[in-house]
Amino acid sequence: MKLSPRSFLARTDIRLGITLGDPAGIGPEVMIGAANRLANPSVIPVLIGRLSVVNRLYGDLSAAYESVDAAGCTPADFKAGSRYIAAVAGDWVEPAPGIGTVATGSESKAYIDAGIDLWRRGIIDALVTGPVNKGFIEKTGCRFTGHTEYIASSIGEVAPRMLMFSRDYRVLLVTTHMPLAAVSGAVTVDGILAAIRAGREAIASIDEREPRIAVAGLDPHCGDDGAIGEFDVKVTAEAVRIARSEGIDIEGPMAADTLFLPDRWRRYELVIAQYHDQGLIPFKMLAFDTGVNITIGLSITRTSPDHGTAYDIAGRRIAADGSALEAMNVACLLAARKRR
Repeated sequence: MKLSPRSFLARTDIRLGITLGDPAGIGPEVMIGAANRLANPSVIPVLIGRLSVVNRLYGDLSAAYESVDAAGCTPADFKAGSRYIAAVAGDWVEPAPGIGTVATGSESKAYIDAGIDLWRRGIIDALVTGPVNKGFIEKTGCRFTGHTEYIASSIGEVAPRMLMFSRDYRVLLVTTHMPLAAVSGAVTVDGILAAIRAGREAIASIDEREPRIAVAGLDPHCGDDGAIGEFDVKVTAEAVRIARSEGIDIEGPMAADTLFLPDRWRRYELVIAQYHDQGLIPFKMLAFDTGVNITIGLSITRTSPDHGTAYDIAGRRIAADGSALEAMNVACLLAARKRR
């Protein structure tokens, strides 16, 4: 399914908040580049960041983007058919492209906080976040394991999930940003079942039909009937059994080394992966340029491109913005659906 904002936007305008990400990475160039390609007049792009970062990459954009103060703007400041930069104030150091620092971590966190505040105040309908460096944000003294968890904590909600989404491949994680050694202790029947239910609801809302779901096993070959381990026999299979009893169209546990083969994966509208790299390695191999990270389970509509800061190519204007553009399209779709 190729998503196009022309096919789904509500009659009312969608104000789309777009954080620029780490100012030393590729975030500003891909987020601005993608925003420039949003052609539908029902979308009002609102870049969230620092004016000097924007101007450094693209020159003076004042003719194309009106500037407003992120902290002081109101809904009345935004007009249909216009584009905006919500300027985030701060005593920032001018970043060197490709060199992330604690200062750029602090600045990128300020962009996220401004985006959350704009959503809380009803200024924006959805938020698309540019790539940041978790380590540099952590070094500012803020606990930050990822946008997903940080945004949930900031708005006082507790059940966020990462749904990686593309036209042909979708994968939802049972566990997200944790050490691999902690995964087996964190995966439970209830946790797998909660992921299945959340994924079914999200994909049914996007596709407007019930999805076929597959669940990957945790152990190699799903434990080979207990020869390797009994986790999938006792835990994963039980979660699948309960989900099936609820009327969910589901199969599993299935061996991950063959489930993620492209022809097999495309038989399903959603795959449930047990941990981060089990799902994201095959997803990024097949959908890196068009994949989208959707946060589900929260009241805020938030998406992001599926890549990081790519300091090695930052500032050279060669980074592809396809994933960022698709993240914006999907965010608009989800925001429009919420208005029904």
